[in-house]
Amino acid sequence: MAGRGRAALKTEPAVALLYTAQDVARFCEVDLKTIHHWAERGKIPHRRTEGRHLRFRRNDVVRFLRAHAYPLPPELTAVRPQVALAPPPGPEQGFAPWALTTDDLAKKLSGRFVVRRASNAVAALASALEGGVDALVLPIEDPSLGGARTIAALKAAPETAWLAVVAVGDAVALEEARAAGADLALAPKDVTTLPRDLARVLALG
Repeated sequence: MAGRGRAALKTEPAVALLYTAQDVARFCEVDLKTIHHWAERGKIPHRRTEGRHLRFRRNDVVRFLRAHAYPLPPELTAVRPQVALAPPPGPEQGFAPWALTTDDLAKKLSGRFVVRRASNAVAALASALEGGVDALVLPIEDPSLGGARTIAALKAAPETAWLAVVAVGDAVALEEARAAGADLALAPKDVTTLPRDLARVLALG
């Protein structure tokens, strides 16, 4: 399980948002064989490590527990997910400005998330790949990024498929981002709703 890295706005102890089969068995108060059976039957989304061990993403576990009327343990509800936040391209590049400055957006997000601010989209992507990040907010039109192809690559790789990806851009770019597997796609004018929308995506609540 990945450890937590340095947060830009707040420092928090290491917490994992990927859980083992033993963790999920404890949350559901069932034996380990039951979790393996549920995973094999596709009842709960999961991934496997190189050693074939099961890992479960926090938001998938929360959705499963809620759908089956299990109580949410404090271990899940107390977690503050980490978000890597990339700034939009500068106005000199001809892109629409976001409805909030990066500073203001980071402040709004910091109420529910630990925010890792990056200097650009590539740095935000690198921060996510280091581990410990649960969501990645990207200006999809940033020319350094590679557009929707980057999202498709993240979603195709088992190591990063569970990462929640938020794309911000114009209508055409967002349509491509959705097709590539973005978990959330927002127009620049709609970033004011990002804290609420991202909380929904990550099953906070």
